[in-house]
Amino acid sequence: MWAAALILIATSLPQSTESRVTLPAAVRSAFETAYPGATISSVIEEHDARRRQFRVEGVHRGRRRIVLYDVSGVVIEVAEQIEERELPQPVAAAMRSHRRAIYVSGLKVTRGGVVEYRLTLRGTRKTALVAKPDGTVVSFQ
Repeated sequence: MWAAALILIATSLPQSTESRVTLPAAVRSAFETAYPGATISSVIEEHDARRRQFRVEGVHRGRRRIVLYDVSGVVIEVAEQIEERELPQPVAAAMRSHRRAIYVSGLKVTRGGVVEYRLTLRGTRKTALVAKPDGTVVSFQ
């Protein structure tokens, strides 16, 4: 019975493979068109119940970027490195409203037209802050 439960759980989770992934031409073309001159540092193929996806991590103009594509090269999600000075004022204010919170790193994540900021902090017991562009805190863990 336990084996059947483990198989069910394992098959319902997204799975990924990183070793020697062949990037589909449509995905490579989409990445190279969007970020000319970018260096691809890793490619991970992911599978969920509905589709194959490719997580392409690269560096473009000194900025780390992670882009999730479907097999046809359509962008699903973009996460790009963002410096503290580039945060929208409401997001920076939300971060600073927590005593002793010190900015370590951050990502601006865009998925389906929705933007959120995922920040890593130190100096406080909670180290991960997710906020909307208007400064609304989605989570702080």
